[in-house]
Amino acid sequence: MKFIIAAGGTGGHINPGIAIATMLKQNGHDIIFIGTDKGLEVDLVPKAGFELKLIHVMGLKSGIINKVKAIFMLQNGIKECKKIIEEYKPDMVIGTGGYVTAPLMMAAIKQKIPTMIHESNALPGKTTKLLSKKVDCIAVGFEEAKQRLGNGKNIIWTGNPNKMGITNITKEEAKKKIGIQGKILLVFGGSQGAKKINETMIELIEKYEIKGYTLIYATGPKHYDDVIAQIKKIPENVKIEKYIYNMEEVMRASDLLICRSGALTVSEIATVGVPSILIPFPYAAENHQYYNAQALENAQAAKIIEEKNLTTQNLYENINQILFDDKKIKEMSENAKKLEVENPLKKIKEEIEKILK
Repeated sequence: MKFIIAAGGTGGHINPGIAIATMLKQNGHDIIFIGTDKGLEVDLVPKAGFELKLIHVMGLKSGIINKVKAIFMLQNGIKECKKIIEEYKPDMVIGTGGYVTAPLMMAAIKQKIPTMIHESNALPGKTTKLLSKKVDCIAVGFEEAKQRLGNGKNIIWTGNPNKMGITNITKEEAKKKIGIQGKILLVFGGSQGAKKINETMIELIEKYEIKGYTLIYATGPKHYDDVIAQIKKIPENVKIEKYIYNMEEVMRASDLLICRSGALTVSEIATVGVPSILIPFPYAAENHQYYNAQALENAQAAKIIEEKNLTTQNLYENINQILFDDKKIKEMSENAKKLEVENPLKKIKEEIEKILK
C-alpha cells in the first residue's frame, strides 16, 4: 500500500511522522512525505531515507495581512496536495499536526481518501481542532488531548512514538555504560539548546557549590563555546557537552532532569520514569509546552518552573529538594512511569488497519 505523510516545522511534528513511516516501511508499504522548505523536514526526512515533496503553505500568524496570506497559501497548498495525490495515488494519508497537515487532509477528504492525524501535544493544535470532525481518526499522544477535543469523530489515545524504548536497560546498567556512579542531574534545552536555561546554568555553576552529584549539561551546539567561555572554572563533577548523542543511556542513568517540555520529551520522561523540573518554552504555539508539562506535574511526576519565574536560586533550591530526597525521587519516578503508553506504534498500526478495512 501507499501512504503520504505530512510532517513539517519542528522535530515534535516530524519525528513521530518518521517513526510511523519507518513502521509502515518495515511492513512492506511505500511512503512519501509532504513538507515545506522552511522547516527541519528538509534535513530530517531525507536523512531517514524518505522522499520529501515540497508544498507552499504557512501557519496562521497575528495580523490581518498575515492571515489573508495564510488563507491564500492554504488554498494553493490544497491544489498542490491534490496534484501529488493524483500522481502518487495513496491508499491513505497521515498528518502529524501543524500547518503542513491541513492542506493534505483537506485535499484527501475531497477525494474520499482515508485520513489520520497524530497529535503529539496535550493541547491540540489549530489544525487538529479544525479537522477533528472530518478526518477518519485522530491518534493522540496525551489522554488530556482526547478530553480537549471533545466530540471529535474518532479519537484514540495511542501515546507518542519515541526513541526511549529501544534498549530498555536499567538505571544501574545505564550508569555503568556511561561510566558514572552516584546521583546524576541531566540538563538540556532541546537539540538547539535554550538561551534562558543556559544563562541560568552558567550562573549556577559559577555561584553555587555542586556537591553530591554529577551534572551532565548539554548546551546545544551553537551555544557551547559561549557557555565554556563564561565559566571560569569547571568542577570535575560537571560534564558540559555540545549535544548528547547517547541520550537514551544518559536519560536512563539520570536521577533528575531539567529540560523543556516538548511533547516527545515529556513522552520520553514517562517511558524512562525519571523525575523532572520542566521549563516550558513560553513562545511555543498556544503555549502548548506548558500543557505538556502540566500532564506530568498533575501526576506529581514533575515540577514546573515557568521561564518568567526562573532564577538561579529558585532552580538550585528545587534541585536540592528533589535530588537528595530518595523517597521523593522514588515517588516521582513511579508517577512518571504510570503515564507511559506502551507500544504507541502498535496502537497506531492497529488504527490504520481498521480505517483501511
